Order: sequence, then C-alpha cells, then structure tokens
Amino acid sequence: MPVLFNRLLAALPDALTSMLFLIAWIAPGFLGPRRVKDLMLTMLIEFIVMHSSAFYMGIVNAEDLSRAKRLLAITGFSAFYLVFVLGFSLGFHSTWPIWAFGWLFLSRFLHVWTTKSEASETMQRVATLWLISGVTYLGGVFVTDFLPLPALGLTPAAIAALEIPRNMSGLWIEKPWTVIAFGMLYFAVLAWSKFSLVATPRSAPKLGRN
Repeated sequence: MPVLFNRLLAALPDALTSMLFLIAWIAPGFLGPRRVKDLMLTMLIEFIVMHSSAFYMGIVNAEDLSRAKRLLAITGFSAFYLVFVLGFSLGFHSTWPIWAFGWLFLSRFLHVWTTKSEASETMQRVATLWLISGVTYLGGVFVTDFLPLPALGLTPAAIAALEIPRNMSGLWIEKPWTVIAFGMLYFAVLAWSKFSLVATPRSAPKLGRN
C-alpha cells in the first residue's frame, strides 16, 4: 500500500494538470477564456521549468560542493529563471506565470521529497524523468504540428472569446487546440512515467512495471 500511495502521490500533480488541459479542450467554457489562455502559456513555462531542472539536478548531484555552495547555486539559478518568468508575467499582464512556475516545479520534484530511496537511485529516476519530459515535449510539438487534431470545444466562438492579440502569430495562436491537446498528452505521459518509476527503495525503478 505505501508503494502504491507514493506512486499515486508522485503522479497526481501532473495528472491534475493533464485533466485541466482536457477540460479546456472539450469544455473551455467551464474554465473560462482567461484560464484557457493561461493554460496555453503554461506550456511555455513548462519549457523553462524543464530547462532549469537539468541545472538543479546537476547541483544536487555535485557531491564535491558543500551544502552552502549548493544552496547558493540553487538560489542563483532560481533568480536567473525567475527573470524569465517575471518577463512573461509583465508581458501578459498576469501573475499566472509565477504561480504556474511554482506548481510545475513542485510537480517535477514532489516524488523526490516524498519517496524514500538511495541518493543514486533518486538521481537516476530524476534523470530518467527529465529525459522522458524532454523527448515528450519535443515529440509533442512535432506531432501536434502535423496531426489533424480536432478542435472539439474550441470552436471559432470560443477562440474569439480568448481575445488573443492580433499581433501574435504561430500555430498555437491560430489553432489553440493544438497546444491544449499537447499539454493534455504531455502531462499525461509525465504522470504515467512517475507512477511507473517510483518504486520501493530496495528495487530499481523500471519503467512500465508495477
């Protein structure tokens, strides 16, 4: 039971995020135009979180650094990436990027804080999840760019309600359902991966095994 609980806890944040994207795709009116736009922006924030997590992983794994130096390095990197997040916040006149960054960062490392395992095993799991997220992100961008995805609830009227500035362009802007579908699939893969990789301290984590 503890193993199952740890797996569910590790997967829960990404599963909830995936569910939000699914709701935005099939019933955007339930969330409202503002939240649908926020979810579109979330995929850009996730790229920053994914990029930053590689540096955090390296710092935590640097055994030659003292705890004080690790803390200083983490603080420096956090401040660096926070500049980008604040830039999004100012550019979109919203505090959502700040909250999204915090939520996505928590989602990415929750399994590290709640699962007891050897340091080497934890770092192997973190590295594997980072690789999965990177491949899924890039693959998701490619797939949603070429697949004829249905708009579902994001009808022309629903898209007009988003009030996206006319000076913005690109596939995600012209066809918002592509980024929403991408977010749903991306976080679903992360949830499944974390559920599969979290195991007992004595067993090596193996993807796809319960």
